Amino acid sequence: MYRKVITLIIPAWKEQLDVKLRNLEWLQLPENGLQVIFICSESVVVPPVFAERGIRVHFLLEQERKGKAVAINAAMKQVDTPLVIFHDANTELQPDSILHLCKAFSDPTIGGVAGEKRVQTDRNHPGALEGYYWKYESAWKRRDANFYSVIGGAGELFAIRTELFEPLPEDCILDDMELSWQVISKGYRIAYAPQAVTTEPPSESLKVESIRKIRIATGAYQFLDRHSLLSIFRVSFRYGIQFLFRKWLRWVIWPLLTLSMPLIVWVALWYFPEPESTRKLGIVFGGILTISVAGGLLSFLRVRVGWLGIPFYFLFIQYCQIRGWFRYHLGNPTVLWEKSDRSRNTLR
Repeated sequence: MYRKVITLIIPAWKEQLDVKLRNLEWLQLPENGLQVIFICSESVVVPPVFAERGIRVHFLLEQERKGKAVAINAAMKQVDTPLVIFHDANTELQPDSILHLCKAFSDPTIGGVAGEKRVQTDRNHPGALEGYYWKYESAWKRRDANFYSVIGGAGELFAIRTELFEPLPEDCILDDMELSWQVISKGYRIAYAPQAVTTEPPSESLKVESIRKIRIATGAYQFLDRHSLLSIFRVSFRYGIQFLFRKWLRWVIWPLLTLSMPLIVWVALWYFPEPESTRKLGIVFGGILTISVAGGLLSFLRVRVGWLGIPFYFLFIQYCQIRGWFRYHLGNPTVLWEKSDRSRNTLR
């Protein structure tokens, strides 16, 4: 167990801080207590129980919203603890999460620890597919950690050794990916703590979810623009292998294949014009398209789709990736996160 004081940084522009404080009130704490820094537009009264339990709360006030990277940089100037945890205000932290994050740092080769993000939803909600996606991501994080390192911690709950932090570029979009790279580039690994759980409801609709995913995709291409695949391999071959198959292929190859699908079908028909070949191709691609459309329509109608919705969600992600590429290369990407409407959100 890591016994020293820990700092929890929570960017919270226009969030309901009193609700978030209630979530933090009964956290299980490290032996020497916890320091919490909110970066926000206004402060609130902190209940006396926080001081009684050894939780020190500070409010770093900002009059202008300049993005999460700027907020994190400002907060890190106030940090003098050996470990720092980054956490989003609109998610709910489970009581024992901090203790589970700290355990992994007993290994001196670990420079960061990724927590577990869970989307709370019922199967009939249109956001159920988002829940499936995060279960898939969590399964891969476990495998990544067992192979060498988690590729990148999610901004909802991610801890690092304070000494590894460097100020983030002010125009940084994916702060969690940049923080993860800081850990890896200094020769450390990122562990995975599946018991360190933070939860949030799903997006209210696919339209709302697309705004978030397009922004994440925009940040992905910014990251690739600043950190080439070759430079990643030079730092760590094992991490480079992981990054190639887990991120680079997803961000580069899959969107290209999706865009090229009509051409692929046309070439296949050109080289295999026989009626039997045409029929088989029609069955394969027509079936994929039919299942995707059906999954999306049923999800929109709040009908339980289960695994039927996965082909649709895969194409939905590719659409967002392609939109993100155009936004980064042709548009004017912003560092400001748009608030997503979250159904049954207990933290807002």
